[in-house]
Amino acid sequence: MDVKQFYQEIKGNYQNAVSIMMNDALIARMLTKFMANNDYEKIISAYEAKDFQSLFAAVHAFKGVTGNLALTPLYELSCAITEATRNNPNPVIDQEISQLKEVYACVKSNYEKYIG
Repeated sequence: MDVKQFYQEIKGNYQNAVSIMMNDALIARMLTKFMANNDYEKIISAYEAKDFQSLFAAVHAFKGVTGNLALTPLYELSCAITEATRNNPNPVIDQEISQLKEVYACVKSNYEKYIG
């Protein structure tokens, strides 16, 4: 699977990723860094602990990275969670977190195929 196929599988925006990073090699390198960082785990951990201030910080960072990588489904969910947790001490985001888990699992699975 190549980078373009990866984006098709996850319903990302390959053209936006190329316009930001210029080539597939850089996209692949940045995807590797993204998958190796622990932003997703921070989001889930903060959510489970009901630490919404930490959740906001983690999901806001995640939003920036997923936006730059044009990982559209993850970006859209992180935008929704960011706005729901911004200045909200007790947001209702169970559905969004559940969707984030599903979409992240899909991205991770396809990433593993991509580099495998």
